[in-house]
Amino acid sequence: MLPSSRFAVLCALILMGPSCSAVNPTASLDYTPSTLPTGPLWIATWLPAGMNDFRFGQQDRAYLADLGVNAVQWLQRYRDDRGTAEEQLMRFASDRGWHMLAYYEPSNYSPYDKLHNWATRGEGLDGDSLRAVVEGVYRQWNATPAFAGYLIGHEDYRREQYDSLSDVVVALAEIDAERPAYSVGRLRDYENQHAFFDALFDSGGRDNVFQQEHYVFRGGVPSQGGSFQRRISLLADGFDEVARGLEGRSGRWHAIVQVQSEVRGTQVYYRKPTPAEIRLQVGLGLSRGASGIVYFLYSSGVEELRNGEGRVVETRVYEGLVDAGGAPTSSYAAVQQINGDLRTLSPALELLHFHGTLSSRLLLQNSLIRRIDGEVEVGLFGDGKRISHILVVNRWAHAAQKVRLQLSESAAFDALTGVQYDQVKDRIELELAAGDFHLLRIEQRSSKDG
Repeated sequence: MLPSSRFAVLCALILMGPSCSAVNPTASLDYTPSTLPTGPLWIATWLPAGMNDFRFGQQDRAYLADLGVNAVQWLQRYRDDRGTAEEQLMRFASDRGWHMLAYYEPSNYSPYDKLHNWATRGEGLDGDSLRAVVEGVYRQWNATPAFAGYLIGHEDYRREQYDSLSDVVVALAEIDAERPAYSVGRLRDYENQHAFFDALFDSGGRDNVFQQEHYVFRGGVPSQGGSFQRRISLLADGFDEVARGLEGRSGRWHAIVQVQSEVRGTQVYYRKPTPAEIRLQVGLGLSRGASGIVYFLYSSGVEELRNGEGRVVETRVYEGLVDAGGAPTSSYAAVQQINGDLRTLSPALELLHFHGTLSSRLLLQNSLIRRIDGEVEVGLFGDGKRISHILVVNRWAHAAQKVRLQLSESAAFDALTGVQYDQVKDRIELELAAGDFHLLRIEQRSSKDG
C-alpha cells in the first residue's frame, strides 16, 4: 500500500484511476459537461401534510405557501367531500403557480403498500393495460397547470424491476413526451446502477429526473470533527456517483435533503439537522450539478409500517418542518431562508451546464484552481464547452471559514452582484458562513492585469 502522500500525488497525476474515482468520482476536468443546462431550480418539499391523519386546512396551506417552494411531491391516501388528497393539493399548487408530480395507484392498493414503479405494483399490467394506465393519468391531469411530471418509481432497487421501469418510461414518452418521469432512491442501493439509469434515462423522454435520497445525520453523528466530516464525505461521494452516472445522458437529478428527525421504537434513528447542516446538504447537491432540492419531510407524526397481513411491525415518529399540529418547527425558518437564496441563485444557474467537481479533500491537478486553503467542495459550471462559474461550499456546519483559492490566471466576481474579488498573487479570499455556498464567475485575465 502506498503512503497517503504518494497516493495523493499519484491520483493528481493520473486524474481518474479507479482508486481516485472512489475518493471523488467527478473531481477531474475531463468530466463531460452535462447535456442539459441546470434549468430553473426545482425547490420542493415532500408531503404528506399530515401523517396517519390528513390535515390540509387554511393554516396548513398558509404555512406551506410561505415556505418558498415552487413544487410539491405527494404520497398520502385520503378522500373527503373535496376530493382525494392528490386532487386537493394539485388545485392548491395550480393556484400558487407551483409544480406537482402525479402518480398512479391501483384501486386494490392497500393503505400500507409502498409506492413502486407503476408496472410492478399493478398486477397483470401488460403492454396494453400499462398504456391505458398512462393514458388515464395523462387525461386526468393534462389540463391542470401544476401537472409537471410523473412519479413512477420509488426505491425499485432489484435488477428484475428495471425492465418494467423501462416499459413505463417508454409508454410515457409515447403518450406525453413533454413531461418527464421521476424516480426516487439511493443510487448506491441499486443492484445495477448502470442498468437502472439505462432504464430511466435511455428508454424514452428527453429530461427524466432521478431524485437521490441519502440521509447521513443518524442519531449518534456529532456536529463537527472527523466523524462528522466522514459523514459529509459519504454524502458528497453519493452525489458524485449520481453525477458520474448521468455523464453523457440527457437527464437531470435532484438532491433530497434531510430535514427530519426520526425515532424508531426508543432509538433516535435520525437526529434533526441544524440549519447550517441543512444548508450544507443543499450546497453539496448543487456542487454536483443538482437541478433541484427536495426537503424530506414536511410533516410530523407517526408512520406505522405493516406487513402483508396489515399488522404493525414498526412504528416511526417523525418531526419535519412543521410539528404534529402543523406549526413551524425550528427547521422551518432555516428552509424558508435557504429557499429565498435558491430563488435568487436560480437565474444565475439555469443556463449553465455542470462541468464536474473539485474538492479540497484531494485537489487533483487542473488548469483552474492551483490551491485551496480550507475545507470546501467546488462545483464547476459553464456553457458546455468552457468553465465560467464555480460554486464553493463550506464543508463546516459548525463554524464559518475563511477560504483562500489560488486561481490559474483568472479573475473572480460574485456571480450575483458582479463585484470583483481582490486578488493577491492569484489568490482570492472568501468568507463562508457555516454550511454556506457562494457562486463565482471567473474570467481569464488580460496580460495588462498582471
